[in-house]
Amino acid sequence: MLLKKNKFFNRIDFKLACQFSFSFLIIIIFVFLFLDYRFRHNILKEIDRMLIDEAFKITELLSKNPDNLRLGIENFTEILGNKKFYKIIFQILNKDGDVISSVPKIKGQPFPFPVPSLSQANKKFIQDTLKTSYKKSPFRVCTFFYKENNDVKYIIQVTTYLRRMGKSVRNFRRNLGVAFILSIIFGSIGGWIFARQNLKHINKINNETKQITASSLEKRLPIRGTKDELDRLADTINMMLSHLEEAFKKKSQFTADAAHELRTPIAAIKCSTEVILSKKHTLEEYQDAFANNLKELDSMTRLVNDLLLLSHKEEREEKSLMKKLNISSLLGELWSAFNILAKQKNIAFNFECPDALLMYGNEVELKRLFVNLIDNAIKFTPDKGNINITAQLKNNNIMIMIEDNGIGISKNDLPYLFDRFYKADKSRTRGSGGFGLGLSICQSIVKAHQGTISIKSRLHKGTKVILILHENFG
Repeated sequence: MLLKKNKFFNRIDFKLACQFSFSFLIIIIFVFLFLDYRFRHNILKEIDRMLIDEAFKITELLSKNPDNLRLGIENFTEILGNKKFYKIIFQILNKDGDVISSVPKIKGQPFPFPVPSLSQANKKFIQDTLKTSYKKSPFRVCTFFYKENNDVKYIIQVTTYLRRMGKSVRNFRRNLGVAFILSIIFGSIGGWIFARQNLKHINKINNETKQITASSLEKRLPIRGTKDELDRLADTINMMLSHLEEAFKKKSQFTADAAHELRTPIAAIKCSTEVILSKKHTLEEYQDAFANNLKELDSMTRLVNDLLLLSHKEEREEKSLMKKLNISSLLGELWSAFNILAKQKNIAFNFECPDALLMYGNEVELKRLFVNLIDNAIKFTPDKGNINITAQLKNNNIMIMIEDNGIGISKNDLPYLFDRFYKADKSRTRGSGGFGLGLSICQSIVKAHQGTISIKSRLHKGTKVILILHENFG
């Protein structure tokens, strides 16, 4: 039970719903705080406007009836007494701070009017919120400086309790509280539905991916066409499946080709051994049989070594064996060695290279790379042909070209030259042409040196091999 509970809490839809609800909660809190502030601010603003209006009415009485001020104040007080919600009281002072007239009580509670200061007379109105002990309700007071000839003549203070405002604010907050709870409930439900809806396609991808096995790698995940992250995820998985399918096909083909190549020498050794054991033979016959078996074993050894080399290159790179090499010197040595073989076939073997082309590389592997390519050029170039090797520095890369005018390669064979066990000349045997691993090994060596290899060829016209090796590799 605990395991199922933990599994539920670890689900992405649950985490997304929680994150959505938390984010929604933070937003709601800030929105409600803003609404509460604006509500209180607007009510207080309206109360200030009301107090200012009453202050102006009193100033009108002072300006119109300065001689009969008491009668005017009594009439004004009677009008204020009819107010139902916001009871207004006021007092009028002269510039010395003496009270001329006042209505200082509401329900018998006197107001503690703040003592005004003439230093504040540069402001037309002064609003303050002050505390009082009466029912723990604050009151709002507006002080107005009545001036004549830029001199303060009267100070008018108008005030009212804010108990009604407090009640309105409390009611508003209760409504906000109900709205807050409902918002969180429905927001959480909406977040859960939203998370489930968006993860529905992920669950579908998960279920369909589970059904894809090594025997069904041709299957692909459906794309909804929305071009969103989930579609990109499905497309990425499909690309991965394509790579896996291709790798499995190559692995299967590699296994089949390796088995095919090994089957012939094994069968030859077995047949030769059975013949030897069937009856007595002469010493010469035994020697021929063992020599033939040894030849087949050598062929199998070369095949196994080549396969191990390819597997080793795919698993890791031996950068510890990299060192600074003079490619010019290395190619020069190989040209000298192969030139003897080229002369036997009357092949014009030309070599052009600057004095010092330096790069970091594995000397043994690069030597094997060049040997394979030069050997192929000599092998498939007829007598009295031409082979040219040129090397040069281009854009901080070493470009090496090995070009011949030999038998060439057909257009249909070019895309498959670097595939393992592929032989462009189907008539070639192990004795004359090898196993078809040479160019695969060359490609793996070039990739290990972060370079590129390409082959251009025309049937019966010749072949050009282009190598690009990074001068600063390492």
